[in-house]
Order: sequence, then structure tokens, then C-alpha cells
Amino acid sequence: MRILALSGSLRPGSLNARLLREAARLVPEASFEFWERLDDLPHFSPERDTEPPPEPVADLRGRIQAADALLICTPEYIHAMPAVLKNLLEWVVSSGACVGKPAAAWSASPSPEGGAKAQVSLAHTLEVMSAQVVPEASLCLTLAASSLDAEGRLADPAQAARVTEAIRALLTAGAPA
Repeated sequence: MRILALSGSLRPGSLNARLLREAARLVPEASFEFWERLDDLPHFSPERDTEPPPEPVADLRGRIQAADALLICTPEYIHAMPAVLKNLLEWVVSSGACVGKPAAAWSASPSPEGGAKAQVSLAHTLEVMSAQVVPEASLCLTLAASSLDAEGRLADPAQAARVTEAIRALLTAGAPA
């Protein structure tokens, strides 16, 4: 099963991007694709949503369409998902690429709440887009930078188990009936 992993952070070494890579390592039976062109997307405006769409938008939509499931991990900025992630979702909504697509909404944050408000916002937005948000696959993780070791591996076995269980739930939701 192919999982398209999207980080809601522009930072190359972000906690969210590193967590997505760790998920791929922990669950090798899943095939992960990482789309890392968030900064290439133009600002969304309905007037710009034309055929053909801008190249990065066409690329993103095509990869979402081809994926069996989505895994999106967002940081929390001012108790919400960052504007760049919202921009990505705005470019996708009119294409219908997320309709019925199993999705996991994750947030990883050093805050004690683990980015809970951003995670709820992301899950809600995906539901509005008619994605099939899988509650058992969705996570809110409190991760200080020290929770990932120098190689990007989760230091806490309990958190590694939660990540593994979440990905397996996403695989189950995306498996053909």
C-alpha cells in the first residue's frame, strides 16, 4: 500500500518531517512517498485554480490521486495548523483527490499538548474535504527535539509503538475490501 506523507512544515529538518521518516522506518511493509514541495505552491486563490493548474499543484494532486492513503503531520502555530499547510489543502479540495481517501492527521510538537489544536483543525479540514479520516491512525505526539535521536529514531519505545499502531491502522483502513 502506498502512503503519501506530507509535512506541514517548511523547515527541512523539521520535527514533523523527521517523524514521518521514522514512521516509514518503523513500518517497512508500507510504501511511503514523501512530497516535499510545500514551498513551491503558489498562494491559493480560486481565480488561479484553472486548467491546467500550476505545475506543483498538478504534481501534488496527481500524487494524492495515486496514493492509497494520506499521512499528514502538522506543527502547531498559534494553536492552528500553519498557513502553508492550509494553502496546500486549499489547492487540493477542488480536485476531489481526497474524496474517500483514508487519511491520518498527526501533529508533533514540543508543547505539552502535542499540537492538539492543530491536529483537530487538520482532521476537521480533511473531513470537510471528504477524506476518510481514520481516528485510530491519527496521533498527537508531544516530542521535544530530544525525543528523536541523532539518527531520527524515536527514543521512547511507547511512542514508537503508538506510531507503529497508527500506521498499521491506516494500512487496514486503506486495504481493499
